[in-house]
Amino acid sequence: MEGRQSHPSTPISGDFVHKPGKKRGSYNCGRCGLPKKGHVCDLPKDFKNHTEVPTPTSSDAKSFVLPSPLSVIRPQPPPPPPRQAVPQLRRALSFDDIGVSDESPGSDDEREFLDLDSELDLGGSGKLPASCLWEVLKRLPPSALLSSAKVCKGWNDVSRRIWRAAEELRLGVPVKAQIGHVGSVLQKCPGLVKLSLRMESDVDATMLACIAFSCPNLDSVEILTSSTSVNRISGDELGRFVADKRCLTNLKMEGCSNLGGFTLSSTSLSTLCLSDLFCHSKMVFNCPNLKEISLDFSRQENDNTDLSAMVDGLGRSCPRLQNIHVASVRLTHAVVLALTAANLRGLRMLSLVLGSEITDASVAAIASSYSRLELLDLSGSSISDSGIGIICNVFPETLSKLLLALCPNISSSGIQFAVAQLPNLELMDCGMSICDPDLDSPTAQENDNGELQRTPSSKLHLIYQKLIIKHSCLKKLSLWGCSGLDALYLNCPELNDLNLNSCMNLKPERLLLQCPNLEIVHASGCQDTLVETLQNQVCGDFMAEDNHFPCKRLPDGSKRIKVPHLYSPQPIDDAKKRKRRISKQRCAVLVY
Repeated sequence: MEGRQSHPSTPISGDFVHKPGKKRGSYNCGRCGLPKKGHVCDLPKDFKNHTEVPTPTSSDAKSFVLPSPLSVIRPQPPPPPPRQAVPQLRRALSFDDIGVSDESPGSDDEREFLDLDSELDLGGSGKLPASCLWEVLKRLPPSALLSSAKVCKGWNDVSRRIWRAAEELRLGVPVKAQIGHVGSVLQKCPGLVKLSLRMESDVDATMLACIAFSCPNLDSVEILTSSTSVNRISGDELGRFVADKRCLTNLKMEGCSNLGGFTLSSTSLSTLCLSDLFCHSKMVFNCPNLKEISLDFSRQENDNTDLSAMVDGLGRSCPRLQNIHVASVRLTHAVVLALTAANLRGLRMLSLVLGSEITDASVAAIASSYSRLELLDLSGSSISDSGIGIICNVFPETLSKLLLALCPNISSSGIQFAVAQLPNLELMDCGMSICDPDLDSPTAQENDNGELQRTPSSKLHLIYQKLIIKHSCLKKLSLWGCSGLDALYLNCPELNDLNLNSCMNLKPERLLLQCPNLEIVHASGCQDTLVETLQNQVCGDFMAEDNHFPCKRLPDGSKRIKVPHLYSPQPIDDAKKRKRRISKQRCAVLVY
């Protein structure tokens, strides 16, 4: 017997013939036959299980046909109503009335919206406003939001719209995660603008392609690596990604040791941060609107990147640069000269870190070309107190942040001179500058990251110096690792952050802090007596309640008496006093 034969006495309409190959199911209601989309059936749920065969009458006996095993009795659908020009409104969200769509999450029409005034029936526990569910679910992390979508249809709908409304996503990718899982999450967010991925697994060009395909409107991309991940993206692959993303303005990527030579061309890119760079034969940045660039090179001595050619290219192709940060052990005076020849008129922040061959002559070249700097970071250089004098003479009105950490040739006198001559200074970092050369190694010492830092073989300044700083605008002062400091006197009313980590030789009896707004003091690696003195000075006097009663002198001027608040002609602002007292109690001495 070939195929399935219909009943010989029953004609079968072409609409009811089974068509092989359709595996997605019917799009019509199983009860009334109407299309499922946007339809709420009025027939009972068990209607199709209790279908009765109608008894024909004499008037329609000729037209009645006994149903065959392959035929189904369905009422004829009414003619569709004429289209009306009404705005598309979405039904109120409900657990009972919500329809199940065959479309994947995030594929709804952009004009659909969530009715926050509707109510959700929580299975007989009352009505929950959709706005409340929205506020709760949108605060969940991505993993919890994915789990909440499995609760019921209503939660699935709300979570799906939260994904669609998301503009910023921070996602951690575990070691054994597949690229398809990451792509499925990204496709839920078609309106994503900012993306941050913390990779615990290896990252390659496939991840870039997934990001480019799933998030067409990305404005900011951040790819962070861990100790278990390897960045295998090449320079050509990164260049194609940047060129294809026409709206990308911010790019940050770690672990860029495999880039090799690369060319980045973009008219929209304004911020670029690349770290762990190593041995790059070619580095071309064709980004006319680039305003900030940060290049962190590997600390290996065999790095052969030509920094002079790279800096020279920045001056020609990126004329709008305002912030430059370069960290490399290959920074030399020649690189500084190439940077000054670039003539970047809008440069405001310059950071050249770990360049041991940068000297006072380099400082003079920088000062002659860029006299409007607001931040200058020459940490790890070989400048001396003379270089600090050049900085103070050129930037007295503009410089607000000065970082001179790991500069062994400067002394406490140069630091005091810089603070006195820079009235707008808000941040000062002199960590590991005033050091004791009689520590473990006279030629090299190790910092917290396990990296060797050079110390001069000649003692250019005395050991155990004192530092006296008085400044009205200074907010952050870092003296970490200044083992050659034994006395410290600070009079900084705006200072709120003080770093004294590893100041091992600082004497408690030679410490005086007059900083009423101090909030945090870092004192790891200090003597116990010094930590106790710090706690007494920054926290002891705050425990006692201040006497805020105003005083009044008697007519003869002999003495003062306290006037109660009830009779005080000038009322005291209790809110201001309470705020001042609370801010003082926040000060803490941190010892790790």
